[in-house]
Amino acid sequence: MNVNAHNEYLDRKLAHYNKWLLDPKREFGVPYPGFPEDKVKGKKVNSPVVESMVKTLAKSPAKAAKPAAKKAKRVGASPTKGDLALAIYKRLNGDKTSVISELQSGLGMSAAGATTYFYNAKKAAAAE
Repeated sequence: MNVNAHNEYLDRKLAHYNKWLLDPKREFGVPYPGFPEDKVKGKKVNSPVVESMVKTLAKSPAKAAKPAAKKAKRVGASPTKGDLALAIYKRLNGDKTSVISELQSGLGMSAAGATTYFYNAKKAAAAE
């Protein structure tokens, strides 16, 4: 589809929507039925972007809500990644490059994860 044909299609689509929207006989609260040219055998054709988003959202589990208050420190349990990151941060005197590379190799984190843990450890060390 060339640019002119696509622009003409969009003009028709907008005109159809405006006609529906400004129709005085239209019942309030009824959703827009869609553009007739977008329908194939009674079903709407989604764009590839929408289809990929729907597939991605269907695959990813919903995240649980975060607790309102922070939990108290665990007693007698093994250290968390955050605790280990703080220890590495202190051991390496807060050198960003060294801490991030150590978090990546020592704890098996990605660069993004290690950077996040670096900044969390930096904040925790400043709070102490």
